[in-house]
Amino acid sequence: MRVFQAVLVFIGLALDSFVLMMNQGARLPKLRIRDAMQYAGIYAATSVGAVLLGYGLSFILKNMMADRAEVFVACIAIFTIGCYIMIKSYRLQAVVERIDKDFCLKKCFRLAEATSLDTLFLGVCFSFLGISLFWAVTLSAIVTFLSILVAVIIGYNIGSGYTRVVGMSGGSLMVIFSLYLLAVYVVRM
Repeated sequence: MRVFQAVLVFIGLALDSFVLMMNQGARLPKLRIRDAMQYAGIYAATSVGAVLLGYGLSFILKNMMADRAEVFVACIAIFTIGCYIMIKSYRLQAVVERIDKDFCLKKCFRLAEATSLDTLFLGVCFSFLGISLFWAVTLSAIVTFLSILVAVIIGYNIGSGYTRVVGMSGGSLMVIFSLYLLAVYVVRM
């Protein structure tokens, strides 16, 4: 799998966290760029940790599967995560944009942890697809940091009116690329 394809899959996954932090940004009483960068840093660090755990888990699972099965499992997992994100986004209710004066770095870390399970599975999938650990960690850090930074700023300035569309787009991107990967790496073999 090429790095560009991995970037697109990661963007699709990051849009799930984007929605959450866009909603949170809409509820902040005041936003300084330093705070937005700290929130993005927390998400990026959590995402990198989840990718590292995913790679560690993949080494255990690789011993139980044949090479071709690894790619198939990775494609199915990415497809499933994408479908889950689309369904979750479709079911989103309108967010009441009440000021949340209690939001802090600790709460941000808890939100980041809650959304990092998908990233852990994506780490396993990237390992199965042969993406180097370096690229997976780098993409995780950069894409997550930028998406959360932009999400908080957009939420603060515009509100959370587009959360359903953004979430559905991310899930759709993952489904499309999982099908593409399935066609290229499994069907052609």
